[in-house]
Amino acid sequence: MEHKPKLIRTAVLAAAAGLTFSITATAAPGVVPNVPESVKTAATTIANDAPMKAMLEELVSPEAQQWRFDTLLELVRIASPSRSEMRRQAEITKRLVEEWGFSPEDIMTNAEGTIKGAGLQIVDGLPVYNVCVRIPGTYGAAPDPVTYKGQLPKVLLEGHIDTVNPPDLPPASNTYEPVKLQPVNDPVVATRDELKALKDEIKFDANGRVVKDEVYKKAYKRYQDFEAAKKAGAYRIYVPGYNDAMINTVAVMQAAKLMKKYGVKPVYDIWVCGTTGEEGKGNLCGMKQLYGYSQDVGKGNNALNFVANFGADSTRPGSGTLNYLGSYRFEVKYVEPAGWKLGDKPAPSALMAMNRAIAQIADLKTPWDDDKAAERTTYTVGVADCTPAKGEGMRSEACTLMVDMRSPTQGPLSAIRSKIEPAFAAAVKAENAAYGVKDGDPKAVKMELVWFGDRPAYQRPNYDDIAVTAWWTANEVVGTDVRKDLPTTASSLNDNVPAAVGVPTVNMNVGTNAGGGGGHTWYEWGIPGDGVAEGKRVFRFILSGLIASGYNTSDGKVVKPGVGPMGNRTTEEMFK
Repeated sequence: MEHKPKLIRTAVLAAAAGLTFSITATAAPGVVPNVPESVKTAATTIANDAPMKAMLEELVSPEAQQWRFDTLLELVRIASPSRSEMRRQAEITKRLVEEWGFSPEDIMTNAEGTIKGAGLQIVDGLPVYNVCVRIPGTYGAAPDPVTYKGQLPKVLLEGHIDTVNPPDLPPASNTYEPVKLQPVNDPVVATRDELKALKDEIKFDANGRVVKDEVYKKAYKRYQDFEAAKKAGAYRIYVPGYNDAMINTVAVMQAAKLMKKYGVKPVYDIWVCGTTGEEGKGNLCGMKQLYGYSQDVGKGNNALNFVANFGADSTRPGSGTLNYLGSYRFEVKYVEPAGWKLGDKPAPSALMAMNRAIAQIADLKTPWDDDKAAERTTYTVGVADCTPAKGEGMRSEACTLMVDMRSPTQGPLSAIRSKIEPAFAAAVKAENAAYGVKDGDPKAVKMELVWFGDRPAYQRPNYDDIAVTAWWTANEVVGTDVRKDLPTTASSLNDNVPAAVGVPTVNMNVGTNAGGGGGHTWYEWGIPGDGVAEGKRVFRFILSGLIASGYNTSDGKVVKPGVGPMGNRTTEEMFK
């Protein structure tokens, strides 16, 4: 819904203890949220509480900035492909308990990949290696707390721990990716051999901690922006996952560490999670487990009773994602009988069956194809691949087709799926029929669904829910990423799942780069950015969550939660 122009707020920054947070008014056009006075009051009250001020002072300190950088390098080098995040999960869990102040009882996840009380444990037939820690709230001790089947209300703060590269889990003897350095004014490496040949490499000791030698000193220098980095002769830091999204997830873990250190007492529980399966074929498995989301029915039971969700995925400073681009992805394999040779009687072909599917799909249209004013719903054949023939004069025995379809809202996405999905099977029938072969005949080509990916779409009906108003107001109070209006374009992120389930959701930038590139590749790289801005963004992230969860001040007052104790869900019962 389009909001009329109204007053918005800007902030007086309080970057150190002793200053107070306040809000002043300016006028601006655009889509802006209608922020209740209760949310504004909650934001300033929480931000001005003594422990929170001390937390902000620490977050922007040189020591905290360096902690984020060091921890980023130590964790990002651990190979953590989607669906095989167990090594990074184990290291984060270890640090939560041994170094960051949590007891084993605070850890809500385990090495087996299950969460007690979750509405879904297995996704796509595999365990889910989330790592979640609990900041306990006081709501459970209140008289007659409202729960969902015994589950207290919770607010989720999360960032994902999986990385595109390497695509598969390497052997235990090769757990770590090298962290290489290169002068930023040199061309980006073009081959793996060039990357391997770079002489400067960050070293780590036997405990996995960075060695602060001369190479480290080249790497750890922060810059305001890319132009400043180039002028100063900065170094690129190459390691997969640096930008997407471990720079954010390490900041999320620091949020947990400092909430524990400063004795933050929310009203509702806060869970801080490193989630899994955001990249590649991960299929958002981490969020699907947390929200009990079944892709078979497109609904989530939210059995853990989350009432608000705040994610940290983006690497663009000032960004915020409020709408979520949906997608369906199908990987379909066509298989023909083995052993066909030239000179044999012609028989149905896996290659031709795949080609027939592509041809049928190419003839389909969405409303946007005919009218560019319509909602942009698109699809593409992303990969078409056949196995090598096993011998001279032989054919490929299997061909695989991957089709990706996307839309900002669920209706058009489901509509194009309903047209494309039948084309897969129709192609097999047509290929077999061309040779007078019936389904089930030994000579017939067969089809199998190898993988199905589901990222549900969500377009906000309005922008006044607690996630948006908390994030918007936290920006103003902290004085970071203050906007004239809301970003309304859609992106595809972890938060597709909670948003589609009905849980108020915002995704924001936390980690701060001066420059970066090579996203989702083996040559992904970044350069450390403004550490003070990054610290304020971590504080903004925490403050957003606390506005939603409620907060107990150090002098005994209670800031009420910004949302009711019963989380939304799209179905009550799915799993027994």
